Amino acid sequence: MKKRKIFWSCLLSIVVASAAMASVAVDNSTYQLWTFSMPDLTPPPDVVENPYGDPLLRVDSTYWSDEMGAPLLNHGVWALGQIDVYIPNRDIIDGWKDILLELVWKPGMLDDPFLPNQPNILVTPWDQMEASRVDTDLGDGWVKSVYEITIWPNPAEEWIAIKGNILVDGLVITTTCIPEPATIALLGLGALALLRKRKA
Repeated sequence: MKKRKIFWSCLLSIVVASAAMASVAVDNSTYQLWTFSMPDLTPPPDVVENPYGDPLLRVDSTYWSDEMGAPLLNHGVWALGQIDVYIPNRDIIDGWKDILLELVWKPGMLDDPFLPNQPNILVTPWDQMEASRVDTDLGDGWVKSVYEITIWPNPAEEWIAIKGNILVDGLVITTTCIPEPATIALLGLGALALLRKRKA
């Protein structure tokens, strides 16, 4: 009987810790989408889910068009230049952060040797970073590039710069803060303690 009690107690701990982990993943996520449908150099996101504050975006460009959008979006297009994005986030510096950046773009019209004709993505701050990129051909020269970026440790906010001699038709940035395993374990233990207190 005692063994069974211990087993169920351990199982309950695992379930509670897993629930806490799922809750942490959901609560620590942000989502922001820009389609650039107006020639606004500091456009608010078209869609935003960020419990930590409002993201800010600034376009460094002098040319916008609503007549040459990508097949998937067909909104306004900026010729870059550069885009700078500020995203407020979970303000506890620990663990790591996963960033998913989706960019719809094509090589630009400028003849400038200082700007590459592909996106150059910069993220600050970070101590360590891993990044990968997958491209999907949308036709007519347009490309959807998906960047998966992980930075350590999780910063309270990040600045993302997109540079290049490129046309940009849409941008989506999703961030997820992942706390240290010790933090998750503490959350699980705290939830378990509350559960036991209720039972008592």
